[in-house]
Amino acid sequence: MILSNESNESEKEASAMDFNSLPKRRRLLSIKNSQKLMFTLLGSSAVFIFVLLLTFMIILIVNGVQGLSFRLIFMPPGPEVEWSIRPAIGGTILLIIGAVGIALPLGLAAAIYLNEYATEGKIVAIVNQGINNLAGVPSVVFGIFGYSFFVLVLGMGKSLLAACFTLACMILPTIIRTSQEALKTIPSDYREGSLALGATKWQTLRYVILPAATPGISTGVILALGRAAGETAAILFVGASLGVPAFSGFLERFPALSFQLYMMAISAPSSTRNIQWAIALVLVLIVFAFNLVAIIIRNRSEKFQRK
Repeated sequence: MILSNESNESEKEASAMDFNSLPKRRRLLSIKNSQKLMFTLLGSSAVFIFVLLLTFMIILIVNGVQGLSFRLIFMPPGPEVEWSIRPAIGGTILLIIGAVGIALPLGLAAAIYLNEYATEGKIVAIVNQGINNLAGVPSVVFGIFGYSFFVLVLGMGKSLLAACFTLACMILPTIIRTSQEALKTIPSDYREGSLALGATKWQTLRYVILPAATPGISTGVILALGRAAGETAAILFVGASLGVPAFSGFLERFPALSFQLYMMAISAPSSTRNIQWAIALVLVLIVFAFNLVAIIIRNRSEKFQRK
C-alpha cells in the first residue's frame, strides 16, 4: 500500500510538471532558443516572399515598359495598328465588374444566412464542406461548367454575360468563406447590445454587424478580384475572342487581356515579346487599381468604426 501511494504521488508530480520544470537533458531547445529559431524562420519566409515579389515586379516593369506605347493602349485596331489592347482593356474591366457584381451579393447573402440564421447541423456542415471543396476546383472545370450550363442550357451563347456568370461561380466560394470569417470575428456583445436596445435582427445585421465586418469582406473581394482578372481557362470556353474590335453587347463575344496574352504567347512571333510583357503589365495595373479601390473602402470603414 505504501509503495502504491508513493507511485501515485510520483505520477501526479510528473503530470504536474510544466515545460520549465523539465530536466535540461530532456529539452531539445531552451525557450529562448526555440523562440529565436521560430522568429528566424518566420522572418526568413517573409523576406523570401518579399524578395520574390520584388524581383517579379522589377522584371515585369522593365520588360513591360519597353513594349508600352500610346498606339498599343489607346488606338483602335486597324490597318495602321497591328497590335492594340484597347478593346481588351474594356472587356477585362467589364468582366471584373460583372463577375464581382454577381458574386458579391450572392456570396454575402449566403454567408449571412449560414453564420447568422442557419442552425448547426449536418446540412450546414455539408454546405460548408462543399464551399471549401469548390474553392479548390481548377478554373478549367468552371469553364467547362459555364459552357455546358450558361452557354448551352440557358441559351446565353458565347458571350460576356456567360463569362461573367462563370467567373462569378468561380469566385463565389472565396467570397462566402471570407465573409463568414469576417462575420465570425464580430463579438456577440454587438448583437446582444443591439437586440437589447429594441432593434430587430435585420436592423442589427444592417446597421451593426455588416459595417463592422466590412474590412474582412473587402479582403475577400480583393482576393476574388485578383483571381477573376487573370483567369484564361474559365473564359476560354464561354466567349473570349481576339476578333472583336469593341464592346458590342453583353450577349456578344468579348476581348480580354488574359486571353489575348495567352493567344499571343502560343501563336505570335517572338518579336512581339515586348508587347506581351506590356499586356501583362497593364493587366497587373488594372488588378492593382481595383484592389486599391477595395483597400480604400476597407480603410474608411475601419476609420468609421474607430470613431
